[in-house]
Amino acid sequence: MNKKENILIFFDGAHLAFSPTTIQLYDELEKTHHVTIIAQDPEVLNGQKLNNRNVVYYKYFSVPTRHLYWLLFKLLLVFNKEAKKIKASGLGHKDYFFTYLFLKKYLKRNKVDRIICLDICNLFFCQMLGKKVDFLSLEIGKDLNLWPMINKDMINCVITQSIERYKFLFNDEKHTVFYVQNAPIYIEKEIFKNKKGLIYTGGANNRFGFFHCLDYVKKYSDEILTFQGAILKEDEKRVESEYANILNNGQLVVNRDYIENDGMTDFLSRFEIGFCFYNFDDEFIKKNAFNYQSAPSGKMFKYLAAGVPVVCSDIIGFKFVEEFKCGVLVPNLSEDEIRKAVLRIRADYNAYVENTVKAAKHFSFDNSVSHYLEYINKS
Repeated sequence: MNKKENILIFFDGAHLAFSPTTIQLYDELEKTHHVTIIAQDPEVLNGQKLNNRNVVYYKYFSVPTRHLYWLLFKLLLVFNKEAKKIKASGLGHKDYFFTYLFLKKYLKRNKVDRIICLDICNLFFCQMLGKKVDFLSLEIGKDLNLWPMINKDMINCVITQSIERYKFLFNDEKHTVFYVQNAPIYIEKEIFKNKKGLIYTGGANNRFGFFHCLDYVKKYSDEILTFQGAILKEDEKRVESEYANILNNGQLVVNRDYIENDGMTDFLSRFEIGFCFYNFDDEFIKKNAFNYQSAPSGKMFKYLAAGVPVVCSDIIGFKFVEEFKCGVLVPNLSEDEIRKAVLRIRADYNAYVENTVKAAKHFSFDNSVSHYLEYINKS
């Protein structure tokens, strides 16, 4: 290693606490470098901050103040080249300009040797500032309209989940690329013996089949489902009105307490089967179909690391589930298809559990990210 670098991870959004790839990358880099993350304040989501890591949060303005800043933005459009460029880019929200200004101010006041930039919008901002970056692509589809404006020569290297996703963005262009799945570091542990119930983690959102899971439990009274994650108020109201019966009789257990990334595997290990779905009837998922078809959700790998077989959507990104025989793919989210998959796993449960461990070892984050760490240390 040539030197201990000051590394900035420029995160896109307010959901940092629910981005295992970013958190684990920070943890691995922090062992040998000084690392800072810039992220949006999570008060717009659930308020959960990473208090035990070096994170600088920027905050969007309250509504009255925001209107004043929007007026300022319109004035700046008369003479400010940066404001004009962001307006011309097609970014629909004026707050983006103030995110850009926050980054600009941070870079002016702090020494940064390397920027790891998440996703296309942040990459666009960095290029406006003339900064070469390591490009971490976690979402494809969001801000894709900016991609033609990106100068690929300003990208040092690319970190993404699969060859398919790399080719979608870069076609046959040659870049230094590292393939890293959104998986935890596998730690050998004794498999929990008395597993009970089904588990759904992440956002309680119709996009990810949450209400299909509730419909399944509602239909089959012998099932118990635990939800662990974040839920918006409107979805919470829907649960309380449409699914009051399974909520009151204990078939649905709702747990909104935040569990640290390191403790999630232990929590999940007590459950029998995990659900990981995409609802392709949802308009947002349809619009960003390739993004969801081609990359496994991070919760998938957490289930596997916990020794929990999975029932999941039949998509390109989940084909390894079939290859490792660590779960069952379903063609749609009907209650009967989910039931068939659940019963199939239960019929040969121990074999499925053994295969989850094999898959978890194969995708362990420390193994896959090691090549990128070597690249940094040799730079």
